[in-house]
Amino acid sequence: MAKRLIRLDIVNGNPRSIVCAENLEQGLFVKIEGRAKNVELGVDADYEAYKVVKCKGGEARGEIMLHASVANQYDERLSEVDFELKAGKVGRAYQPVMGDIVTIPKVDGVEVGDKLGLGANGLLVADGDLVIVEAIEDINIPEADPQPSMVIRFL
Repeated sequence: MAKRLIRLDIVNGNPRSIVCAENLEQGLFVKIEGRAKNVELGVDADYEAYKVVKCKGGEARGEIMLHASVANQYDERLSEVDFELKAGKVGRAYQPVMGDIVTIPKVDGVEVGDKLGLGANGLLVADGDLVIVEAIEDINIPEADPQPSMVIRFL
């Protein structure tokens, strides 16, 4: 599993509860597919959570979210950077709005000022109009190598 640590710098987007059929790393973009089934009532309940899948590229802005769950770990050998939302568990994602700023793992080959769009597996790719790279920096992780990261602003 890749090490993915994110930082919510300035986020005005709405937080939503999500459930995915596969494990999700932090900072991936997901597409809303509908309402997740309410386990207690056995119905699709709008107050529970959204059912999501990793973005494949080309999704409309209104149907995407950025995965940013609280990194709860119950294994003292793991740190926040090791967190991964397990399949079927409820997590947190944000529907980004113009001006939101977050820090996520760096995409290879990008530089400050580059515009990025959605690609396969919920990742960002060069050439797009979803975000602009504001800065490139390292996030320091206790007991690990610094993580190359990029500060992005939603367009």
